Amino acid sequence: MSWPQAIGRRLARHHLLTAAPAERLVEVAGDVCGVHAQMGVSSELMLGARVSGISRHDVRAALWERRTLVKTVGVRGTLHLFPAGEVPTWMAANRLRFEAEERRRGRTGIDLARFFAVVDAISDAVGPEPISVPELERELEGRVGGWAVAKNEGWVGSYRNWPLALGWAAALGRVCYGPGQGGRTTFVRLADWSAWREEDPFESGLFVLRRFLRAYGPSTPAEFARWFSLEPPLTRRLFGELEPELVEVDVEGDRRLLLRADADAAEPAAEAAHLLPHFDVFTVGSHPRSQLILPGTPVAQVAPGTAAPLPVVLVGGRVAGVWERRPKGRRLLVRIDAHQPVTRRQRSSLTEQAERAAGVLELEGEVEFGPVPLRFHL
Repeated sequence: MSWPQAIGRRLARHHLLTAAPAERLVEVAGDVCGVHAQMGVSSELMLGARVSGISRHDVRAALWERRTLVKTVGVRGTLHLFPAGEVPTWMAANRLRFEAEERRRGRTGIDLARFFAVVDAISDAVGPEPISVPELERELEGRVGGWAVAKNEGWVGSYRNWPLALGWAAALGRVCYGPGQGGRTTFVRLADWSAWREEDPFESGLFVLRRFLRAYGPSTPAEFARWFSLEPPLTRRLFGELEPELVEVDVEGDRRLLLRADADAAEPAAEAAHLLPHFDVFTVGSHPRSQLILPGTPVAQVAPGTAAPLPVVLVGGRVAGVWERRPKGRRLLVRIDAHQPVTRRQRSSLTEQAERAAGVLELEGEVEFGPVPLRFHL
């Protein structure tokens, strides 16, 4: 298999070559291993790029009205949108990291007794009705004292202690995000909000590995461990258990793995051009980085390890520029900066996608091509 074929396979599995119909919105979120949701608007644009005929209203309706999507702490401790029926499985798989996480937190000086007291306090404080952050903080301070809401200085600003325990409580199935109230974040008890069931963490880890290999394969154990933030011994156990289902492929001399049932022929997508938002899951999960971001390109010079904090232009599934969006009343100005020559067809495709992004945000699109600064979103 060539790298263009491998990348074309990933684009297809991410529904970026042919958008899925609107009724498959929730299924698409599962196909890509959850939708990154640190930035709400990016999650809407990610789904809009993969599902035809939807807007942010449809994403929000799935989250807050039908509850077929759930927003919670997912892969690597970051916010994700998952299909409601899959949340117990993803949360069980996240518990594979508990032992290593407990050791890491102890080494960094966190008071583990207080930490677990906050986990329990979060579990007790949330319920079927949404609770806002100020309300939750008052509850936590009243239950476990000031440590829960104490501030610490980090490299991108200050943070409180209680959010460190939120992901742990989420992995136990005790909490998820609720509907925003006037722009304010809220939390609810997951069992009250959507379906919950206890699942075995290792079996759930196998589910996640199968999903990962379908969305990001052909891949390697090291790449999966990095993506899922899993220690090597557990990664080896998962791959060992799955070995009968795997097939090794040679990608230009690089030995990689695919699911045997998913090893059909792949076609390159050299002409495909895409606009992906900040922290798009394709950008986050694609490895090796040297194939996603070719050495010597402008993005490689400023972001050799990852292009995730940038909204990127893809050509042939590789980073080939950046773009930006700026609202102007009821219009959205989209500027596209391709760092390499694009064909007339690719330019037309990028223009259509910019207009589509505006439609997802329920605005009228205004598209231009020109320089865009390489600014990272932290």
